[in-house]
Amino acid sequence: MLDLDEALDSELVRARQMVVELDQPGAATPVRQLGPPIKLSRTPASVREPGPALGEHTHVVLRDAGYSDEEIAALEEAGAVAGPIAAGVHGSFMG
Repeated sequence: MLDLDEALDSELVRARQMVVELDQPGAATPVRQLGPPIKLSRTPASVREPGPALGEHTHVVLRDAGYSDEEIAALEEAGAVAGPIAAGVHGSFMG
């Protein structure tokens, strides 16, 4: 039985391109994330950009849900939500 790191580094996972590496703005090294699980010959899927950083869209989502900037700030201060994290720290899969 393989642990997660061994499974993600296995020959099968590499051959099926189940983990892809992408450049992420602000990251010192490429980030690894899951590739498309379904492989279709006539309409192949691809990963065009890395996933968002942790908290990157928190404010937009809360504003769309009807929260004011003051309410969002209060939620962040209370630790109920997290906004964009410190520069240079990114939250993609296995980043």
